[in-house]
Amino acid sequence: IMSRIGIYGGTFNPPHRGHMQAARQAVELLNLDKLLLIPDRCPPHKTMPEGTPSAWERLELVRLAAQAIGKAEASDLELLREGRSYTADTMTLLRQAYPEDELFFLMGTDMLLAFPRWREPEKICRQATLVVMLRECEEPKLQQELQAQARYIQENLGGQVRFLKNRALPMASTDVRRMLTFQAVGEMLEPAVLERIQAQGLYGVNRDLRGLSMEGLEAEVVRLLDPKRVPHVLGCRDTAAKLAEQYGANPRDAARAGLLHDVTKALPPELQLQLCQEYGIALAPFSRDNPKTLHATTGAWVARKIFGENDGVFEAIASHTTGCGHMNSLQKILYIADYMEPNRDFPGVERLRAAVAEDLDRAVLMGLEMTVDMLRSQGRRVAQDSLEAIASLQAECMQRTGM
Repeated sequence: IMSRIGIYGGTFNPPHRGHMQAARQAVELLNLDKLLLIPDRCPPHKTMPEGTPSAWERLELVRLAAQAIGKAEASDLELLREGRSYTADTMTLLRQAYPEDELFFLMGTDMLLAFPRWREPEKICRQATLVVMLRECEEPKLQQELQAQARYIQENLGGQVRFLKNRALPMASTDVRRMLTFQAVGEMLEPAVLERIQAQGLYGVNRDLRGLSMEGLEAEVVRLLDPKRVPHVLGCRDTAAKLAEQYGANPRDAARAGLLHDVTKALPPELQLQLCQEYGIALAPFSRDNPKTLHATTGAWVARKIFGENDGVFEAIASHTTGCGHMNSLQKILYIADYMEPNRDFPGVERLRAAVAEDLDRAVLMGLEMTVDMLRSQGRRVAQDSLEAIASLQAECMQRTGM
């Protein structure tokens, strides 16, 4: 009797509930008799991040995760081969193992768009039907691109492409690793997987990150950032430290606040909210309605809870996007350093740089007013904290000039 067998490969670093949701729905919607979850030994398309568990450890995590799904099992097929884990080689071995069965190779939308550039895509097409896991809410433009790519694969590579609409969880392993560091992973992992990670100290979960040296803190923060944001964060650190020396604040606190101010910025809005829930952070209506500003709140709490930073650093990070009434020197320094560090390039930034060289308060006030003007011109809501910051800075400037 011919069986229907699904193949779901990936780094599974770690295997999370998004993976398992996709696997569960594939079993149901394709009426599979078996689903093989195959961790890569050495993926050809990416470099595994520092701190990644061994391939055999990831296999064990996949095995634990698969226990929650009937008909799913972990496979060590790619771990037994040396070198890069090419799908074409894996599919050839699977066809030899299941010569009479129907094979379905599961992939995401980004994988389909890149598929013709894979190694020996024709060989893959001869062995299995390509099944693209398509979220029900996917944009029409992307759906058109995918349909065009499917036609290309059919006409030029001899492949069959099937789209499987599903209720996939929007979840990435990179974000799961970040949330493990932040001790706020919630229900992103199966309990058995999380227990194994904690017991084995995987992904650095048991490390004490409080009181790191400046070099150690930089290494940890860079690991948690979107790579494109690293130059900005390092520029903000250096600018904040320099301004602290000029305006009598603590340069060490300024540098650490600069390093940590965007530590949670890479998290999508739903994970910003999850982190707040895990930490028990009460949110004002503006923050809940404007999750793009939440990284200031979550970043401040991560700085305190995970990295053990002091109240001054906490307060500076918490106010660095909107400002607040009666800002202290460190708060003002981080606010303006974030705004005009050397990598920033926008109309008016040179005016800010010139202003901060002469007068910190005037520069911060100018930055706040520029932001408020921009938001109002776009019809967007202005944070009450920003209005209070402007009012208190205007009062301070008037007091100083005796007006």
